[in-house]
Amino acid sequence: MTSLVAVTVAVLLAALQAPVRREVAVTFDDLPLVSSEPLSLAGSDSLTVRLLGALTRHRVPAIGFVNENRLMDASGHLDSAMVRLLERWLDGGFELGNHTYGHPNLHQTSLVAYEEDIIRGETVTRRLLGARGKAPRYFRHPFLHTGRSLEVRDSLVTFLTAHGYLVAPVTIDNSDYVFARAFDRAHARGDAVATTRLAASYLEYMDAVVSFYERQSVAILGREIPQVLLLHASPLNAEAFDRLATRLEERGYTMVSLDRALADSAYQSADRYTGPAGITWLHRWAITRGMPGSVFRGEPDVPAWVIKAAQ
Repeated sequence: MTSLVAVTVAVLLAALQAPVRREVAVTFDDLPLVSSEPLSLAGSDSLTVRLLGALTRHRVPAIGFVNENRLMDASGHLDSAMVRLLERWLDGGFELGNHTYGHPNLHQTSLVAYEEDIIRGETVTRRLLGARGKAPRYFRHPFLHTGRSLEVRDSLVTFLTAHGYLVAPVTIDNSDYVFARAFDRAHARGDAVATTRLAASYLEYMDAVVSFYERQSVAILGREIPQVLLLHASPLNAEAFDRLATRLEERGYTMVSLDRALADSAYQSADRYTGPAGITWLHRWAITRGMPGSVFRGEPDVPAWVIKAAQ
């Protein structure tokens, strides 16, 4: 009996010590890249190479969402060098999705104009994918704004479906773009101390954000689901993603494709949210279920000094 108790205790201890197994799909918005400070061609290429290198080292089957207005030069003509950056993503085995042409706000744009911008935003991407026997499959709403009425939202989904698109939801949202602006400012003035401090603070912030949404998943759905993480193709993430991926791995995450994450039944949850904010799908499901506002509390804030540095 004593031996059986000892074995049982050992098994329980081993289970408690075993790493948690989690999954996350990593997505990047605003391709080919976004920077609040001007970047040279060499700088843009270096940024892309470093970011894709980190994704490859950590075996991340990432998807990047393209704003095709970012492919244009100052005179409004297609810039072949910017197109080459998208080709780098495809050459690396990564997927590209549609993020509209000019990143319009659906809540401030007519549905007709918004849909036209979606079609305009697939011109180059569809050609590049077509040359590889593929087509764009996912659409990401700018600002995560999906419509202020069910009529607009559902009409847009019908339009997307007719054009072969699935909506790419987000469950881990964050303010990486605020850190990125501060990082860009510091880099532009050659302040290596500030960029190092910002990258370190960003990683600590992201740890807190991921932990928050793990708890949100349990509070709203009763379990941890495969998450979908939103990031931006910025100089900050080119610098920090290698370390961010390591931290995610240490939390027990396996990086999975968006397809795999969305295969989880959680993503079939009812969503009737039509509010003004661009919020995560976890929070949309909570609102649809009528859960109390207290469930949303505790989201980590960007440090005040970072906000100031980004201004």
